[in-house]
Amino acid sequence: MTKSQKIEHTWDTIKKAYPKKTLVFSDGSPDSQIMIVGEAPGKDEEKQGKPFVGRAGRLLNATLEALGWQRSDFYVSNIVKYRPQDQYGKTLTPTPEEIEKFRPELEKEIAIINPELIVVLGRIAMTGLGIEGTMSQNHGQVIEKNGRKILVVYHPAAILRNPNWGHKFRKGLAKIKELL
Repeated sequence: MTKSQKIEHTWDTIKKAYPKKTLVFSDGSPDSQIMIVGEAPGKDEEKQGKPFVGRAGRLLNATLEALGWQRSDFYVSNIVKYRPQDQYGKTLTPTPEEIEKFRPELEKEIAIINPELIVVLGRIAMTGLGIEGTMSQNHGQVIEKNGRKILVVYHPAAILRNPNWGHKFRKGLAKIKELL
């Protein structure tokens, strides 16, 4: 089985487990050396069926392009595969229970992609991969976990809320080149 076929099989398993949810899986090349992991899709991602296509995604893409990459150079995914929302349709932060439900599937995804580097965007992705501490402590740090290098970077949505962190965000993503 190819990596693409294995990923498709993983998606089929998730689709069966959540038949009433609008699911968002991954984007990019399964053969990439670098996997980017976020928290969960938002409204734009849910509509388009791809991770990181809203405002935060556009900021991520622009920053990667400024550093010399294209989005297609990466495999992009989220821990939670559907948009957590309240009864009024407002997007929520994934709960620890939702993160735990999807952790085995994310671990399968990581095993299939077998990246040289995982870039986690934000606190939810960081804790979802079992990394302890705060974002301010871990941002820009490389953590070895289960034999993998994990680079912790602020989520682009955090940069949209606090533009003063833009330099730190770019500097964190720039470390990718050093780590390959």
